[in-house]
Amino acid sequence: MQIEINDNKIECEDGLSLAEVLRQQKVQTAYVAVAVDYTVVPKTEWENVVLHDGSKIIIIKAVQGG
Repeated sequence: MQIEINDNKIECEDGLSLAEVLRQQKVQTAYVAVAVDYTVVPKTEWENVVLHDGSKIIIIKAVQGG
């Protein structure tokens, strides 16, 4: 199946969870928020969210500054 992560299209196996895709893509998950199809997913639910063909994942990294 094909999904998008921050507007980059990638191919992955059908039926993978959000957590599995993030691990496969070696995404650093500390201090990030993740949305799937424009809905923010709590980190506690990443293992339970199964992606489908065309899913759009947005990863937002927190930064410190002032």
